Amino acid sequence: MHTAYKSLHALHIKVTWTARYRGDATPEDFPLPGPEALELRMQRPNKFYMQATATSDDGKPTRYLIVSDGTNLWHWRSPTNTYIQLPAPATLADMARLLPDDAVGTYDGVTWSIDDIAEWDLLVNDIDPMAGLAGSGMVVALGAPQKIGHTAVDVVQFTLPASPVLPLAIEETYYLSASSHLIQGCLLTARGKHPETGKDMSVTMRAAYDVLETQPRFTDADFAFTPPQGATKKADATRTIR
Repeated sequence: MHTAYKSLHALHIKVTWTARYRGDATPEDFPLPGPEALELRMQRPNKFYMQATATSDDGKPTRYLIVSDGTNLWHWRSPTNTYIQLPAPATLADMARLLPDDAVGTYDGVTWSIDDIAEWDLLVNDIDPMAGLAGSGMVVALGAPQKIGHTAVDVVQFTLPASPVLPLAIEETYYLSASSHLIQGCLLTARGKHPETGKDMSVTMRAAYDVLETQPRFTDADFAFTPPQGATKKADATRTIR
């Protein structure tokens, strides 16, 4: 999978995460691993667009943008309606070191939480999330091949059995295209006893890839940044913009 993403010249995805909570499980205790909605556009060597949208604790939507048009790099957040502008990096691999430490994460104006975005890690950070799961002690197994729509997918499952320390059985499943080896879907489940209350609970989280294009026809407009109405540019582009 890692090699497949490194060899991509361009990519366009739209991903939607949903969650179902049962028993004593709540979104506050078991939040989604990343934004509820994500759109990512990438064209090497250094054009990039990523918009992430989530819902804050007060029920309001919160967004952030990372955009590179090949000349400039911007990062904007909705709660503060502020952005920074920097010279674009020569490659995607240089992008993370230029951005604030909290660039990829949901901020509601008070609290911040990191977002786990597999494609960001694979394309920008050069990190394979599946290798990280395997290295964490989770048991790796191949499931039976399936189809998502008309796409044949290989199924890779990572399982952590329940224990006295963590009375939850956790399973994370990746659905990878059998031909391109790109992520086509993800399923995360946790079942057992709530670690604090001891009551039965279960959580099912699912990522649906509504768009996945490896030969998109981008134009300059796809990597343009227009400051939202009332947005303020930060004069000091330091590594924090909270």
